[in-house]
Amino acid sequence: MRFTPEREAAYRTITFNRQRGLLRVLVMFPAPMLLLFICLQSLLSGIPLGIWFANPLLYALLAMLLVVGLWMRGVTRAAVFAWSGVALMAFYCLACALMTLPDSRDTIALILPLFIASPLVVSPFWARLRPVIAMILLCYLAGMVALVRTDASSTVWIAYLMQAAAGAVVALFSRMIVDQARRGHFVATLKLEQFAQIDALTSLLNRRHFIGAGELLVEHMDDHGTMTACFVDLDDFKRSNDEGSHRIGDQMLVETARQLQAVENQEHLAGRLGGDEFALLLPGVTLTRAIVLAEGLRDRIAAIKVEGFALTASVGVAEWQPGESLSDLLHRADLALLEAKRQGRNRIVPWSAALPADS
Repeated sequence: MRFTPEREAAYRTITFNRQRGLLRVLVMFPAPMLLLFICLQSLLSGIPLGIWFANPLLYALLAMLLVVGLWMRGVTRAAVFAWSGVALMAFYCLACALMTLPDSRDTIALILPLFIASPLVVSPFWARLRPVIAMILLCYLAGMVALVRTDASSTVWIAYLMQAAAGAVVALFSRMIVDQARRGHFVATLKLEQFAQIDALTSLLNRRHFIGAGELLVEHMDDHGTMTACFVDLDDFKRSNDEGSHRIGDQMLVETARQLQAVENQEHLAGRLGGDEFALLLPGVTLTRAIVLAEGLRDRIAAIKVEGFALTASVGVAEWQPGESLSDLLHRADLALLEAKRQGRNRIVPWSAALPADS
């Protein structure tokens, strides 16, 4: 399942944020796992633990693993964390390799699966393929370092290479399965969020999300910015809805929504605020230009015919004033709409200070 670059970036970020709590714990595991590896090697080989604990290199490796883990707990960027995770896993496997000791019984063969299993276990956590491939190669190379240090026999080398090949395939396959499942969940979540934002009948923004998106526009306006709001109300819609049918009324609403979406301004917001009442926000559009756009909208709505029933619309228009909230802007557009209704409907009225202040 492939995404556009923008959606891919969003997917990786969201995936990282969802896993971040668990990842903050997992990055602290390599240090104790190195100690576990040493204990296992001591148990299988019969070499006393004191041999390792007398080696200053062990403490340096433990300190570096802890420092990297603690630093990664504070990383907030998905890409940085991904490649840091590769470095941490590779360094952990290398630390294990540096802590291996030669043994005449080829004890290394019994602990080699750790090098195979480490990338296999953590590969599903990566949303990107390249870091997974890099991690597998580096961890398996670390296993080869362990083989060299322990003077492993050719039989052990062959067994390790076979295990590494199988482990790489399984790691990549498991990562692919988990990633595809996550991508499907991501797409489903986006669809649910989209459905929650739009009006089911008209596919316009519903009231809640129209207001939310409009408030964000207002927050980013500066004193020199321009934006105009239009309130659109269908005239005598109830009569058409009652005399015709709800099916006809619904079709009229759908056709009206199409005309709102067709307004010649790519950045405009169109929403259904309830019933037969709609609203437009036109960023970068002056009052004069908005009136022209509203006239074209009114003409197109008047051309709608559904089984013998026709529509007209009244529109109130108001231009944003510096420092004004969205609520105040829409209130002034609503006052202009009420004036259009009072003047006989099927017309456009811009807000002015001379209009009655009551709603």
